[in-house]
Amino acid sequence: MDAFLSFHAPGFWLVLALLTGVIVLGVRPYLPRGVRQWSILGYWGLLPYLALITGGVSPRLMGIMYIDWRASLTLGVGLALALIALAGVARIALLADQRVIDGTAPAQGWSRLVIGGGVSGVEEWFWCFLRGAVEETLMLSQLSLDAPTYWSIWIAAALALPFALFNQANAHQRLIKVAILVMTSILFFYTRNFWLCWAVHAIAWLLLAQPVAVQVHSTGRSQAPRSPQRE
Repeated sequence: MDAFLSFHAPGFWLVLALLTGVIVLGVRPYLPRGVRQWSILGYWGLLPYLALITGGVSPRLMGIMYIDWRASLTLGVGLALALIALAGVARIALLADQRVIDGTAPAQGWSRLVIGGGVSGVEEWFWCFLRGAVEETLMLSQLSLDAPTYWSIWIAAALALPFALFNQANAHQRLIKVAILVMTSILFFYTRNFWLCWAVHAIAWLLLAQPVAVQVHSTGRSQAPRSPQRE
């Protein structure tokens, strides 16, 4: 119980994160539209930060400090590139199902890339907090687990999954988010590197979830416009 009762214990912050998440998701539909996204981003970013500065979670277990860069730059980068390549292949396959009529394509500027990368980073920060807090809680609880790091990765993924799914607009984005959660969980298990997981998370999300404009050129014969397919 010591892992849950102390203000400096990871279990305390883990329980607080789950309870706060339920509250945030419960009140979010009643918030103004412009505040809804900021509420979940604030929750993802602020609570792990408070746990970190109070000593409630280890920066090493979160993957933000004391990183084995040799492993990250060998096995980690190779695995990351393989995961990104899979995301790229999936994106190419999805292009066949996307049609955007002339003049209706959404802007694909730098602002969209920066915002997408930033949101991915905040979400990955929260996921790494869960991974580190769960692993440290398991170690302090003295449970007889053969591989606490392995189990902590997937327990954290199970805890993060409801919040990740609830924040998506449609089934297509939910499926992508599940895939990214699995990808970064595997990558974190082998590298324990938040920064590398952030890069894979952001690139995979921008490849798979962002709409791509496909110009539909009209021929000489008049044709009835087709409505864009929903993702």
